[in-house]
Amino acid sequence: MADVPRTADVVVVGGGVHGASVAYHLARRRAGRVVLVERKFLASGPTGRSSALVRRFYAMDFLTRTGNASARLFQRWAEEIGGGDPGFRQVGILWLAAPDRATNLKENVRRARALGVRVDLLTPAEVQALVPEMAVDDLAVAAHEPESGYADASSTTNALATRARELGATVVQHVPVDAVLVAGGRVTGVRTAEGEIHAPAVVVCAGLWAPGLLAPLGITVPVAPKRHQMCFFRRPPGFDGHPGMIDRPSGTYMRPETGNLTIHGVSTYHEVVDPDQYNEGADPQEVMRNAELIAHRFPVMEHGLSMGGYSGVYDVTPDHEPVLGPIPEYRGFHADFGWSGHGFKHSPAIGDVMAEVVLEGHAAGWDLAPFRWSRFQEGDLLPPASATDPPHPKLHAATAAP
Repeated sequence: MADVPRTADVVVVGGGVHGASVAYHLARRRAGRVVLVERKFLASGPTGRSSALVRRFYAMDFLTRTGNASARLFQRWAEEIGGGDPGFRQVGILWLAAPDRATNLKENVRRARALGVRVDLLTPAEVQALVPEMAVDDLAVAAHEPESGYADASSTTNALATRARELGATVVQHVPVDAVLVAGGRVTGVRTAEGEIHAPAVVVCAGLWAPGLLAPLGITVPVAPKRHQMCFFRRPPGFDGHPGMIDRPSGTYMRPETGNLTIHGVSTYHEVVDPDQYNEGADPQEVMRNAELIAHRFPVMEHGLSMGGYSGVYDVTPDHEPVLGPIPEYRGFHADFGWSGHGFKHSPAIGDVMAEVVLEGHAAGWDLAPFRWSRFQEGDLLPPASATDPPHPKLHAATAAP
């Protein structure tokens, strides 16, 4: 039987990278008795299936700021976090755009630079000079983040959880949370498979399983569990490496992996599955499709070798952005889930923002209102916010609150 505390000052539900980050930052801020509860083991859900890209800018100021701040933490992990190894590899990130998205990318780069992001615009010729193996005929412009790259999702999660423990937090694994407890308009704790934990503050970082915890409380959040597939390809001799890439003309993304491998996937999937029971491998036809797409961008990969693949599940909201911040219907109740596949890179900074919100009621300089859960009922969805999407006034409204 797991050793589950009966009381806490804050309970964090979910041991993915966001839950671990929130727990760490709460412990760092001396939040009292912090208890993280995970239904299986740390990073056992979508986090462990993440491609773990670490990149810095979007068409939304809020996400650019959290992405850039998180990337800086990955660069300075030992000094800033103080222990563990997230497996960060600074290989750079390239955004590739065709003529139809070139103007968007250029404007978002300009905005990102104004917010302190190191990112450069490259011509197709400059891209090919950087990565000679790349075909660039369909490109109009690219954005290069030289200090970005990728990390190891499980290592990052465990490093944050370990630091949280060292700072006094309790991490409970293999114990499902069955319900969030409320009374008199406020949260009072959680009920687990091993008993209740009474606490005046709860942060739900349960990803795909979060809506099931919120629904009994009258909080309805539409989250679709969408299966995504990633394929491994071994690069041929002479093709030693490349930056991480978001290839908009091909609708793909990729990054290098140890062993002269490249992880490659399609940006959009629509297959909705049961997150507790789904095919965790890659479909043969999907491996073939990815092989064709990677060979289109890197003709030399005609001589590469397929090495299979894996699948994970994203917690996809209608606007592909998270539910983040207080749930005002219940005092002391907070949410951090629904990242729709782009949450890993934000986790170090978002954990700090959420910890401040829990302890102070708000986070100075951050406006979480656009990410409120009720936007889905209100029809006030956020517009697309990737680096190649059109700038929109709303995307710059979530920068700071007075």
